[in-house]
Amino acid sequence: MTKKQIFLYLSGLAILVAIAVAVVKLFLLPPSSIDIAAGPKGSYLYETAQIYAQEFEKSGVKVTVLETNGTLDNLSHVDHPDKLIEFGFLEGGAADRKDYPSLESLGSIAYAPIWVFYRSQLGDVFDVNGLKGKRIAIGYPAQGIHTNSLDILNAVGVNTKNSQFLNIGREEALKKLHANEIDAMFYSAPAEDRLVKTLFNDPTLKPLKWPDAEGIARNLREYHVLNLPFGAIDLANSKPATDMKVLATTITVITKKDTHSALIYLMMGVMDDIHEKPSILHAENEFPSDKDVDFPMSDDAEDYYKNGGKPFLQRYLPYWAASFLGKLLLILVPLLAIFYPLSQAYPALQQWYYTNKVNRFYDQLVKIEKRLDHHADLDRIKYDIQILRAEIELLIKLEKIPSMYTNLLYDLRGHVSQVIEQHGLQ
Repeated sequence: MTKKQIFLYLSGLAILVAIAVAVVKLFLLPPSSIDIAAGPKGSYLYETAQIYAQEFEKSGVKVTVLETNGTLDNLSHVDHPDKLIEFGFLEGGAADRKDYPSLESLGSIAYAPIWVFYRSQLGDVFDVNGLKGKRIAIGYPAQGIHTNSLDILNAVGVNTKNSQFLNIGREEALKKLHANEIDAMFYSAPAEDRLVKTLFNDPTLKPLKWPDAEGIARNLREYHVLNLPFGAIDLANSKPATDMKVLATTITVITKKDTHSALIYLMMGVMDDIHEKPSILHAENEFPSDKDVDFPMSDDAEDYYKNGGKPFLQRYLPYWAASFLGKLLLILVPLLAIFYPLSQAYPALQQWYYTNKVNRFYDQLVKIEKRLDHHADLDRIKYDIQILRAEIELLIKLEKIPSMYTNLLYDLRGHVSQVIEQHGLQ
C-alpha cells in the first residue's frame, strides 16, 4: 500500500469516526443538564421546581431552577430561541397559544386556586361584584394571576372606570392591606401553601367565598369550581369557618417543540411521582393530566398518557442508556427494514451482474468469430481479440469474484483461447 493510499485510508477513517461521534452526541445521547423557568422565590412554582431538580438529579441530570417574575415571564424564557431553557410552568388562561407557536404542553399538574382576601373592616363582601369601587391588588403583569384577575373582574363589571387596580405582588399587597392602603388582593397558590394558611388565620382579613363561582365558570370556560370544606385549610382553627367555593385554573408544564424525547419522558415520570398524590383540592391520580391545557400536547407526552407511563426501556434502564438504545432502535429498525429485503435479493442481483458481464464478453467473441467466417481484416480481429482477453484477465485480477462465478470466467477464457488457436491468431 502506497503512502498516498495509507493517508487516504486514515483520513476517511477519521472522518467516519467524527461523523459517528457527532451523530451519537447530537441524536443519541440526551442532555445531562437542563433549566426550568419557575417563578418568584418562595412561591409554590419555585418550590415545585426545586423538588423536580432533586428527582432529576437521581437520574444524573443537573437542573438549574430559574427565578422569574411569574408564569408569563416563564413563557418568554422557554420560548426565547437563544435561551436553552427546556421547561417552565404556566397558569391556565394566562396566555394565547397563537403567540407562542414553538411551545407545547406536557399536561396539567395541579389546580391553581384564586384567593381573594379583603380587609375585615369592609364588613362582608358577598361576591366579586362587591369589590366595585375598591382598591385591588392584582399581581405583577408577568404573573398569571394578573391576567386571570382582570378576566374575572371585567367579566363581573369591576374595571378601571369604577375601581382602582394595583400591579403589585403578594408581599407588597399584604403590607398595603395591613396599612389600609388597599382593600383587597388577588392571589394564586395551592391550598397547602403556607401563606394561604396565614391569610385565613389573619383576623384583619376575610376570604371571598365565591358564591358567584359557578356563574363565572360558565362564562369563562378556563376556570373550575372547587369545593373547600369546613376546616380544610387549618382544622385546628376551623379555617375556613364554613364550606366555601373556590375558583381555580390549572398549572401546566410547557416545553419547546424540539426538546429531547428522553427528557420529556423523564419529566413526565417526575410529574407523575410528585403530583399523583391527593391534596386538599384534588383526588389521588387526578394529576398529572392531559386535560385543561392551553397549548398543543407534545407527542411524547400524549404517548405517555395513552400508554400509562414510561416507555419499556426507561422502566428498566438508567435514563441515558434507555435514551441511547431508544434512539438507536429508531435508526436501526428502518435500516433493517431496508437492508433485509436487499440482503435476500443480493444473491440474485450478484448472479445477474456476473452472468450479464460474461454474456457481454461472449457476445463480443461471437461477433469476432462471425468476422473470421467472412474473412474480415485479420489484423483488426487479432487486435480486438487481444483486447477482449485483456479485459477478461483484468476482471479476474481486480474483482473479488465469488467462487461460484469464477468458473464462468475461466470457461470464457478457455473459449477465447480456443478461438485464437483454431484460427491461428497468436
